[in-house]
Amino acid sequence: MKKRTKAFLGIIISVALIIALGVTNIVPYFAVIPDMVKVGIDYISLDKNKNSVSQQELFEILTQSKKTEHPFILSDKSRFDIVRNEVKSASFTEYTKALYSSVIANADALLDTNIYPLLPYVLDEEDSILPISREVINRTVILGYAWQITGNEKYADRAVDELKNVCSYDDWCTSHFLATAEMALAVSIGYDWFYGYLDDDAKALFSSVTWEYAIEPALNDNHWFTWSKNNWNSICYSGIGIACMAFADKNPEKAAEFLAMCYENMPIAFENFTPDGVYAEGPGYCQSGMNTIVYFIASSRNRFGSDFGMSEIAGFKELGYFPVYITTPTGMFNFGDNKAEQCFTPVLHWYADEYTAPLLSAYQCADFPDTFVINTSDSTERNGSGKENALSSLWYNREYSQTATDFDNEPLCSYLESDVGQPLVLMRSAYLDENAAFAGIKGGYNFTNHGDLDIGTFVFDAMGERWAEELGPGSYDAPGYFLNTPAGGRWKNYCKRAEGQNTLVINPNATLDDQYVLARCDLTSFEENENGGTALLDMTDAYRMNGATKVTREFELYNGSSLKITDNLKCLVPSEIYWFMHTKADIEITDNGKAAILTINGKQMKASLSGDGKFSVMKAEALKGRYEYDAYYPDISKLTVHLEDVKTAEICVTLEPVI
Repeated sequence: MKKRTKAFLGIIISVALIIALGVTNIVPYFAVIPDMVKVGIDYISLDKNKNSVSQQELFEILTQSKKTEHPFILSDKSRFDIVRNEVKSASFTEYTKALYSSVIANADALLDTNIYPLLPYVLDEEDSILPISREVINRTVILGYAWQITGNEKYADRAVDELKNVCSYDDWCTSHFLATAEMALAVSIGYDWFYGYLDDDAKALFSSVTWEYAIEPALNDNHWFTWSKNNWNSICYSGIGIACMAFADKNPEKAAEFLAMCYENMPIAFENFTPDGVYAEGPGYCQSGMNTIVYFIASSRNRFGSDFGMSEIAGFKELGYFPVYITTPTGMFNFGDNKAEQCFTPVLHWYADEYTAPLLSAYQCADFPDTFVINTSDSTERNGSGKENALSSLWYNREYSQTATDFDNEPLCSYLESDVGQPLVLMRSAYLDENAAFAGIKGGYNFTNHGDLDIGTFVFDAMGERWAEELGPGSYDAPGYFLNTPAGGRWKNYCKRAEGQNTLVINPNATLDDQYVLARCDLTSFEENENGGTALLDMTDAYRMNGATKVTREFELYNGSSLKITDNLKCLVPSEIYWFMHTKADIEITDNGKAAILTINGKQMKASLSGDGKFSVMKAEALKGRYEYDAYYPDISKLTVHLEDVKTAEICVTLEPVI
């Protein structure tokens, strides 16, 4: 989310790298050029919302005589009234009481400027004020909630000081426009939620500074987010778009101009999750992208009575299910640059209410608020739970049980398609059960923002433990980390390479990249059954540079808690093949290499190998030695099958709990 490589430069960069790096097997690398051309064409063939509202229609709406109702950003009066009535009648549930108490305690702490002083303008290591912008959003929502619910002016006074402080900055860092957009959102929320408290001078200040520092630069400068397909699109359009809703009266013509761009161009990034809600950048980045889209749609509905068709676009409804479907009993299927922690967000309450989906609400309720503790660390951006708890309190449908467990209508096994090539099969024995089994496998398109060379990778949870691990992100500061073209610097990080995934490596000395960077591999079949399901993934394209002519992986969850992975391979010449599974388990090889006992916290899983090869154990490190910026994984080993001089192979591994 911090650094980006403009994909349309890929053709030039890849050819330059081929020459500069002196690639020995150069013919296969020149074969990538047609695929890079396709990438370039894709990035100039943008799928805009052609049926969106026009600038003229928006101008007419903005200039009509009807008075704007405040608040409207994120929440309207009716949602605040629900919480006010709970406080007045003391009719809280345990969950809603915890949400309210946590936010009010947080707001009270913010009143002490010795602990939480006003934020100075300080650039971080990215030459950005993004942490400041996000902390101002956090503080504004917390204090705004507290004032709206209690009516106590001490919260409003502190919030106004915060907002006047950031309006005294010389700029909002347009060189890193993510920071600009998020600061614009912060001030817009403050203007809207405190509208009944602000005097005319404060209103004029917030309006004029937001126009000068954010809206005008968004209109006048050539920003790459305007055509981007990643989460910068969603965050920047949402933040500036909501600011245009808030401050339209200053210049309704220009506000209408930018809002028309929002409704037309934000759907460019919707390709990231069409048609089945799979967010291409993974679960962590889904949070930021999904949150800001919902912020915009909710605010648009409250302001205009419509989102002008945005919520009807394919994939938007399904996106709300993605964080829940990809959650495992121990965490998350964290492919790409994502951590394994579960991804909670109050937006799931919004989705649950919008689409009558109690599973989403019950999942979010699992993020039960802790008792607020003052944060005295030096971090500018505090834990965002104060803001999250406030929005959860506002969006949570009180008719849903926070402990509901009956989700008979929800599929236990799902095949999720993806227009940008990140298909998943996710299979489980139950939802919201820490002892359930979960198995997930990923096909995909390797040339994806925050993506890995990870076609065929999988995770497996059972008995409350994770047996097959994903390593998650490497160091974002590593040289060329976001250069994901063929032979790019990203593939000098072990955890981004195929050898750092739970997949195959074929002829590792044949190419610099151990899967084809531009490979697209689909799941060719999927079937759910009573005790699990089966999927077949054609991985051939991932190894087209490595001498393979056919590579398939069959993936089966059976008996509700056992996993079977069957790989079949054909190669042009006698080849070297590795099968890898990363695990935190202690591994004991038995049965002359045909079995292994994996142990975690006293629980055991038996791995059995039929077909070719024998099991061995390797360290979680590159075959050719550690790269300079590689993370060290002392607690992770690789269960390995290694074959040499074979043209065909079948590797079949089963994982069965030892009861």
